[in-house]
Order: sequence, then C-alpha cells, then structure tokens
Amino acid sequence: MPAQPKTRPLGEMLQRAGLLSQAQLEVVLQDQQWQPDLRIGDILELRGWVKRDAIEFFAEQWPKLVTVGRDSPIGYYFQQAGLLSSQQIDALLREQAQAGLRIGALAVLHGWLSQETLDWFLRSLAPEESASSAFMKRKQGNGSDRVSPADQARSKPQGTQVQPSPQAEASTEADLDDISWVN
Repeated sequence: MPAQPKTRPLGEMLQRAGLLSQAQLEVVLQDQQWQPDLRIGDILELRGWVKRDAIEFFAEQWPKLVTVGRDSPIGYYFQQAGLLSSQQIDALLREQAQAGLRIGALAVLHGWLSQETLDWFLRSLAPEESASSAFMKRKQGNGSDRVSPADQARSKPQGTQVQPSPQAEASTEADLDDISWVN
C-alpha cells in the first residue's frame, strides 16, 4: 500500500493560504481547549473568520488536489473554496479577454483575493505558473509584419535619415499591444 502524503493541520493550511492570521489561529486553538467537542472548522465558522465552503474545500478537496494535481483552471478552485463567486469568475474572464492579465492577478487587483492567497494557490497547484508574469502572452496577429520606425532606420543605408511620419509616431503606442509580456 503506497504511503499517504502527510497533510498539514487545517489551521496551518488556512494560515499558509493567507486566510487566517497567526493570532486568529491561536485564539481558535484556545477556544478548542475550552470546547473540545468543537472542531477547528466549526470554531472558525462560528467566529466568522473563514466561510464553510473554504473550510470544507481545504479539509476535503485540498489533500486530494495536492497529491493528484489539478485538472481545471485555477479560477475553478477559487470558486470551489468559496473565495470567488461564479459572478466574479465571469467578470474576471470577461476582463481577462480585454486586459490581457491572468485571472488571479485581476482578482487581486479587485481586492477579491489577497496576493498571499494567490501566491499560495499557484505555488501549490500550478508551480509552473507561480514564477510567470501576471500578463498573458499575447498572440501575434496580422500586425506582426509591421515595421517599426526604429527598424526602418536600421534598414536604410548609412548617411540617410528617416523622419518618422506623424502616422508612424502615433502608431508606436498601438504597437505596444504586440509586445509579448511573458517570455
């Protein structure tokens, strides 16, 4: 029988995920000494510090995810943990298409997730993405064959100067959309 990976106590996982402070964890552990029949998750919910969805997600689903790996987009797990609603996910996906930012980065910008929580999810479930940029790599479209004024200047013979047209100067800002933000 294969050895089961050691799982961390619920309170420690929630603290590492940025959902519970050290002081809150100490209070919950103290409460548990006075009320030994209450589980840590119950105390957290009674105090209003962590939602039931998050408690159940980290107690039941998280250990499986860490051992088996994820098979869904990271936003799905934020929703399963009760950290983002389906409406927030939909809004983030619409905004993602326009802004070119990853869903986690947008959730942090909106204040819906803490950076600490996002980082922990990425390190745990998507280590290959945890070091990548918050920007998504843009696909090169029809404008990939455009020549910038700097490239035009390099291609001209020595001694001739290229004066960029007003159109070329105005299009330089639009050309920034063609920049790949991820290596």
